[in-house]
Amino acid sequence: MPSISTRCILLASLALLGACSNHSPSTPAPAGDEAYQRLMKLAGDVESRGDRGTAATLYQRAAEQPGAGFEAWQRLGHARLESGNIQGAEPAYQKAVALEPDNPLGLLGLGTAQLRLGYPERAQPLLESAARQLPNDAQAFARLGAAEAQLGNVTAMQNAFATARRLAPDDLDARSNLALAYALNGDTGNALREIAGIDRAPTAQLRHQRNALLVQVLAGAQGKPASVQLDDTSATQRQALIAEAQRIAAIRDPAERARALGLSAGQ
Repeated sequence: MPSISTRCILLASLALLGACSNHSPSTPAPAGDEAYQRLMKLAGDVESRGDRGTAATLYQRAAEQPGAGFEAWQRLGHARLESGNIQGAEPAYQKAVALEPDNPLGLLGLGTAQLRLGYPERAQPLLESAARQLPNDAQAFARLGAAEAQLGNVTAMQNAFATARRLAPDDLDARSNLALAYALNGDTGNALREIAGIDRAPTAQLRHQRNALLVQVLAGAQGKPASVQLDDTSATQRQALIAEAQRIAAIRDPAERARALGLSAGQ
């Protein structure tokens, strides 16, 4: 099982958008549908203020209304996912996908939930389908890359992360994940170029700095782990991170190295 340090390699979360209402303004809505629309609006307002737990409760109530459909279940899944209730997010997304099997937002949400629950083999086909339908969505490809990494599909992992990097050129998660993919694939030069300066970037978070340290260790003799800036990290913690990276670097098979790194789908 990957250590706490390797699980710090994280990808940013996606703000999933709901579908628009299908009702025409000229057509009076049934009483049940009025309640549904009112609850959806209230839940959306609450969610926009950052209270995803309360929003999830309201989306749940909306999903129980006669006018409920894909949007309610998809938004319920997203609110639960963002509030850390992964176990609750999966069944909500399953109901959304059952209503609209080809909707990429449902596929992306369900795939993300299953990936975070530790089922990459279930998540990969869902995320691959979502990414195919969302060719300009960096997060869809980032999550697909994480699934491919957990399955040990090194080439597919690198391709997905490269697409995410192209779509989000300034995103530090996209940069560090591609750097890790290069390092795992033995492409040390590109790995070091991709990770350069990430640890000292103004928007860098601890996970980005730890990713930089991992890449520098995986680079072997060409790496300079001692130069990596690690905020709020003790010398003991730093040594533990280096030791874990050295253990992973010693694994000869690239697919096994990818699985050992424990790339995950979210924070």
